[in-house]
Amino acid sequence: MAFRVVITCLALISSFFVCASVEANLIIHSQSSVKVELIGFDALVDQVLFQDEIAADTMVEIVTSYRGLALLVFTGGQSYPILLGAKSFTLKIENPTVPPTFIDSGENDFFYRVLAGADAPSNEKYQFANLMIQAKNLLESTSAVKTLEELGAKKNEFHEFVQKNYVNLRSSDMVRRLIAQYFMMHEYVDYHVKGAPATDIKVKYQKEVLEGVGSWLKTLQPNLPRYEVLNYCVSLYYQRGMVSLASRIIDEFSDAAFCPGSEQKSFLFPGALKITDAGGKEERKLADFAGEKFIAFVSDDCPVSMVEAVVKARSLAHQKATIPLIVAPLQKLTDTHLAMAKMISGSTLLFMKDEEWRQKNLANRLKLPLIISIKNN
Repeated sequence: MAFRVVITCLALISSFFVCASVEANLIIHSQSSVKVELIGFDALVDQVLFQDEIAADTMVEIVTSYRGLALLVFTGGQSYPILLGAKSFTLKIENPTVPPTFIDSGENDFFYRVLAGADAPSNEKYQFANLMIQAKNLLESTSAVKTLEELGAKKNEFHEFVQKNYVNLRSSDMVRRLIAQYFMMHEYVDYHVKGAPATDIKVKYQKEVLEGVGSWLKTLQPNLPRYEVLNYCVSLYYQRGMVSLASRIIDEFSDAAFCPGSEQKSFLFPGALKITDAGGKEERKLADFAGEKFIAFVSDDCPVSMVEAVVKARSLAHQKATIPLIVAPLQKLTDTHLAMAKMISGSTLLFMKDEEWRQKNLANRLKLPLIISIKNN
């Protein structure tokens, strides 16, 4: 994804001018100093189109081949949708708490009027904006779902909408949002049947979820790899701490429960390898742990690897085993990895914190999940 950024001049008068003569898809004009990211989408995958700090009363010119909905994200967490098309326009920022305004972008003007609640009629010129509005309305329609019959009908509506409009939806965050809301609908339904034991509720709920995962794998199979869809579905439950259900999804669709990479056959783990606890403070060496140890390789963009590591640690705790499980992230150790320890009771999860070893041994992408046992150093 190519882009070009040019910092341009600003005349401190009611209008502004661009010093460069290059026509841009997007000019960002900020009245205040801000740090922003412009994020585009390819179905379930993010791509950063632009990332920088913009000084007050300056402009940034961005040229990108991306067409679709992007998110303008500020460091404070505020985010706003921006529709990028073939024509250049200017996006004006007052400050992060105020929605942006636009010059020479009728589609964004129309889109924001509708988002603000204006009774704007559908405009045939703005087909992509209309599609985003339809997707938004579909997302909001799920609050009425209360019964299994209503759930089934709404699930079919979601599948049909995505199948019909996938080519355009993929260039937005709507594919992921629709899938996420699809599974959230299951929380709104009363599964209880009079006279049936309460345990039936959990069984029926999980059955609906598993069938839902299978239906999305089938719906998106012509367009996305199965492993990519499954990892996203797993992430929806892992991020909520519902590891047991995430694990059931992995078991049910084991053929798609992986992240591609090289299948490395052997590793060298020196005794001096640095290990830390979940607090990220107490550092020890691998040689300090005598006997058998499990090493679980994980990646923060591979949810199935995170789930499998937590499940393994829970299993060791349930067996009251004293065998330590050490998490080895493919990325630099972060709070995302350390948070795994909160999902395990009765077990101490340890983490590799050795940048030199990681960069030397994990530079190439590994096929995950991967958990190995070592009995000496």
